[in-house]
Amino acid sequence: MRILLINPAMNLKKLGRFAKLLEPMPCIGLAYIAAALEQHGCHVRVIDMFAEGFDLDEVVNRAARFRPDLIGMTVLTPSAPVCSSLSQQLRGRLPGVKIVWGGVHADVFGSDIVRSHDADFAVHGDGEITICELVDALNAKDADFSAIDGLSWMADGKAVTNKARTINQDLDGLAYPAWHLFPYHKYGLLPFADFAKPVLTISGSRGCPYRCDYCSLIHTGGKVYRRRDPIKIVDEYEYLVDRFGVKQIGFIDPIFPLVKKDLEPFCTELVARGLDKKCQWLSETRADRLDLETTQMMYDGGCRRVLMGIESGVDMLLGNVNKNITTDKVRVGVDNAHKAGLQTVGLFMIGMPGETPQMTRETVEFAVELDLDFAKFAITVPFPGSKLFEDRWQKDLFRDDWENYTTFNPDPDRLIYHPHGYDPATLVYMQSWALRRFYMRPRQLKKQFLDLQTISPKMLLYGIYGMAI
Repeated sequence: MRILLINPAMNLKKLGRFAKLLEPMPCIGLAYIAAALEQHGCHVRVIDMFAEGFDLDEVVNRAARFRPDLIGMTVLTPSAPVCSSLSQQLRGRLPGVKIVWGGVHADVFGSDIVRSHDADFAVHGDGEITICELVDALNAKDADFSAIDGLSWMADGKAVTNKARTINQDLDGLAYPAWHLFPYHKYGLLPFADFAKPVLTISGSRGCPYRCDYCSLIHTGGKVYRRRDPIKIVDEYEYLVDRFGVKQIGFIDPIFPLVKKDLEPFCTELVARGLDKKCQWLSETRADRLDLETTQMMYDGGCRRVLMGIESGVDMLLGNVNKNITTDKVRVGVDNAHKAGLQTVGLFMIGMPGETPQMTRETVEFAVELDLDFAKFAITVPFPGSKLFEDRWQKDLFRDDWENYTTFNPDPDRLIYHPHGYDPATLVYMQSWALRRFYMRPRQLKKQFLDLQTISPKMLLYGIYGMAI
């Protein structure tokens, strides 16, 4: 079977002055699907619409030349309108082609998606096994989709969602992501996360044991935490270095490493193979997981930067979203990272439930106090799949203009959510003020231009432009 996989772009016009700060990132979920399909004997081709800078017409023309039997798209909420337009145009050029959507948005709204004919199928949760069973069913003379767990489809004019698929516990049994099908040389992470290229990503686990209200991870297999063998993670690390010449690896886990006993064999093996010298890594974690022994072990094993979901400098707001952390614990974790020599990135949310402009200022000043190397201030968005979305949708949200579900939305009239009493225009202003307050200090300017030197001059200019309002 001929299968085309598409990583869609989103409408970058919605990001306004922030659009230039966005760069194509490795789409590891789609790369895992591609690998599973290749292993299953399919002829797979990939179009990364965003990385290649293709418009809709170019994607459709390339698809028509390839003549696929099945087209798959990974769908995030902001890209859903683009995916819908793509599906319509692809059906016009390729009558009879079957279309399947996966990703968080498809997981949450699977029934609506197949009912509206945006896709013939929607995959829920981990998709590697589901997509291969779908291929087998499509190849059969009498296709039976009812036996495929984790699938939404249409039967007799009605949307049907089959029973949930059993969580795959054997992550090490999956084929490595098929990066050879992707334009990997064009990938980065984020301006504050890149320090060497080429860069690719690894998934060391799936799921998360925490239940933060703003996180939609639980709708993509996140209810059950599963981790890989640390030595087999090193095997993949070495494969990426040898096969693709990777200089930096980013772990996409919400917390890596979560289990401390896995960290020592992982780092020890990296050093034993000399991989800590060939390629360095970064990961996202929680500040309260960073004791001094952990941070030192990470640094010795080749980690150079940690991203921390700090969210707020106000303990009450952290409690409001079930973050289960305090600002005092954050201070300790950041200090431990600094002592070990790790560069630090703080990820903050502004406009959280119950927040006021004064609380936003406290969060920004907290970021300054921590002396972080980088900070990101994102406007809070109740993404589909999160508890925050479920809570607000029934009360005061009622918005399905999906392309506006972005954390850097310069239009106050199109903000998806703002706390009661917090004027949207003020919230947008506070985001730009936060960036100026953090980055335009003499100490921070010296750090960026002289000490770190990892953000390109072009990105620095885009960042300064993004701060203006």
